[in-house]
Amino acid sequence: MLVDQKDTAQTIRKTVNRHLNILLLSATIGALLIYFNVFAHAYWLIALFIVAVLLVKKTLNKQLSPTMKTISALENWANLKPHQQKSTVLKADNNIAIAINELVTQLQQEKNSGSRIEQRIRQHPFLDEDTGIGNRDFFNNRLDAFLAEEDARGTLLLIQVNELASIEALYGKQQTLILLDSVIKTVKKRIQARVNYFLARYSENELALLLPNAYVDETEKLANKLIKSLSTIVVPTGINNEEFIHIGISCFKAHQNSYQILAEADMALRSAQLHGPSQWFMFERDEIDDESAKGSLRWRTFLQAAIDNNAFVIFFQPVISPLNNNILHFEVFSKIKDKQQQYINARVFLPMAQKCGLSADIDMLVIEQVFAALNNKAHKQQHCSLNLSVDTLLSAHFIDKFLAKLAQHQTVHNRLIIEISEYRLVSQFAELEPILKQIHHCGIKLIVDKVGQYLVNGSYLKALPISAVKLHSSIVLKIHKKSENQIFINSLKVLCNEDDVGIYALGIELAEEWQTLIKLGINGGQGHLFSEPVPQMVSTIGMP
Repeated sequence: MLVDQKDTAQTIRKTVNRHLNILLLSATIGALLIYFNVFAHAYWLIALFIVAVLLVKKTLNKQLSPTMKTISALENWANLKPHQQKSTVLKADNNIAIAINELVTQLQQEKNSGSRIEQRIRQHPFLDEDTGIGNRDFFNNRLDAFLAEEDARGTLLLIQVNELASIEALYGKQQTLILLDSVIKTVKKRIQARVNYFLARYSENELALLLPNAYVDETEKLANKLIKSLSTIVVPTGINNEEFIHIGISCFKAHQNSYQILAEADMALRSAQLHGPSQWFMFERDEIDDESAKGSLRWRTFLQAAIDNNAFVIFFQPVISPLNNNILHFEVFSKIKDKQQQYINARVFLPMAQKCGLSADIDMLVIEQVFAALNNKAHKQQHCSLNLSVDTLLSAHFIDKFLAKLAQHQTVHNRLIIEISEYRLVSQFAELEPILKQIHHCGIKLIVDKVGQYLVNGSYLKALPISAVKLHSSIVLKIHKKSENQIFINSLKVLCNEDDVGIYALGIELAEEWQTLIKLGINGGQGHLFSEPVPQMVSTIGMP
């Protein structure tokens, strides 16, 4: 384009000069002809004619001067270097200059637009179009790059925003994106003091946050603040705001790979969901090893193999009477024996089993082992309690199979106790009430556990035939030093005494705790102070 502009300017200039020279030459020739042929002695006429020609040339120069200035400016502009043309404009008001300036402006706009498009093309593979933050690929790349650095360490948070699908179905995608944008802004506000972090939309309803070089204690404080801030976001009518946000946290060091870190964070997220309302969860240090940190697909394969090979081991932990230290009953815990013959705690695998839809199958295997143990001569007079997940209890297939098993073990009915989380019972009471009444009708007792973990309505004590409630370990911890927890137990006693419901305490580790609980009038205690869970080798095979 620059070459064309320069050639055009030069052509116009040459054309004008050529016409002026022709005019002057014509005048001179005319004068000579007159001199030799007609007015050989009329010098004054020749002089007059030359003066007339000069006047004509002056007039033409005056008329053509603006055009010549434009042409000169055009020549100078055409000779500029390409990078100088961005702000160069022809200073003239004729149509040629205006047209050229418009073309220059249009060209510059196209170049700028092209640069923006090129930039968007480069960013597109790593940008979430709906939110404007990084996407899954962006986050994975940043995580891998950070782990490649020497002495890399930090924490990773998976933040799940629940009920987005319901919000979109009820109120549309735009409302969903507005809510998601509020979540993103809230997270950014909480971490704005950090000089280095990476935030991305990891899936439709999950955000991933990488905090390089963060320590566990500061991450825990941040998680508490995030839960508090995010829980204040107003959700649309009809959406459950109590379980709006769950956060899974993974603390990592350089030797770990990104798959293990993300898998651990995902497992922690499922544990947070399993515990109930909006909250965060992080496994204790060394609670899960590299082998246990698996993604959903590997967990499904692993758990299905454990089910097929009956690789579950049941453990008994006694609940002790405060009156005479006799055993009231045993609570049943389950673990998986892996290929290395190491035990994996239920706290680790149950959340993933729930995510994979295998909870009912696992619970049924555990129940079969409990039946076998209670039919054993060594346990003929013993009672056992076991926790069943809400997913399991709400499975029609499971209930039918469970009742069929009960029919085969008539002597077990009155020695079996089912435990269920207080929060889950209250939040899904309408669905659970008829099922729990049906189970109780078969002679099985009911215990509500994790009481006091959350503030909920205790009306279920009158609506269901509850035998006992079990205090959450947070109420029991150092209760001899916490008057507010003692007041809570006294208030709970008033409710329970009206319906003859017992109170048990979980997680007793100190003699001072036990003595305080006895003074408060609890009916049973359980914890490491009395006994660790003991394995019951009934029919476990283990992973091949």
